[in-house]
This record gives sequence, structure tokens and C-alpha cells, in this order.
Amino acid sequence: MNSTAVPRGASEPFRQLRALRRARKLKQEDVARKAGISREAYLRAESGQADPRMSTFLAACEALGLEVVLAPQHLAADVNAFIASRNGGVTAASMAGQPATPGGSSSGSTPSSGGFGAGSSTGEGHKPL
Repeated sequence: MNSTAVPRGASEPFRQLRALRRARKLKQEDVARKAGISREAYLRAESGQADPRMSTFLAACEALGLEVVLAPQHLAADVNAFIASRNGGVTAASMAGQPATPGGSSSGSTPSSGGFGAGSSTGEGHKPL
């Protein structure tokens, strides 16, 4: 496995967090420290070795400047398209290296298509997760 590959067992939300962390050139220790969790706990969650609590996911999102947003499944593609339109076309799927389908939704299963996503709360744009 090369250094940019996402471990097969990693959950989709943590795949997207890993892609964002790497795009921002942050280390796992940086995110874990900001999230108030151990590096080991973050490593296990990001690598798919553990099924973390929702509080761990939310803390990691906050550490990366993201806000989790709930959306009805039938509106997820529209929400992703809107966020991409306000963020220069960047979506969680594109951050995780997945192709996007027309209309702004990803071709794979994403958390926002499952009813939740995340947007940046820092003013640097929105990135659904």
C-alpha cells in the first residue's frame, strides 16, 4: 500500500477526514491533540482498526474546522452540489479521491448520502463529509 492509499477497513467518514488532514499537511498527532484524543485512538479510527464513538468523530471534525450537518437522504445530492458551488467545486468525495457524478453527488456511499455531512465552520469554504 502506498502512503496515499486509504486503508481498506477505514470508514467513509474517516477516509474523508484522512484525505482532508493530508491535504492540509497535518499529522495525526496534530488532529488528535486538537480533538483532545490520543494519537492512538485517532490512528485506530482513521485506519479502520476501531469503530470510534460519534464523539470521537465529532471532535476530529471540529479539530479540522468542520461542522457536521444532518440532511435528509433525498436532499443529500442537492446539499453537496450547493456546498461544492460555494467551495470552488470541492466536495468530500473529491477530497477522498472519488469521482463525482453530475449534480455534485459522489458515485460512492458518503455520509451525506446516508443522512449527514460536514461543512467547514471556519469561513474557508464548505466541505461535506
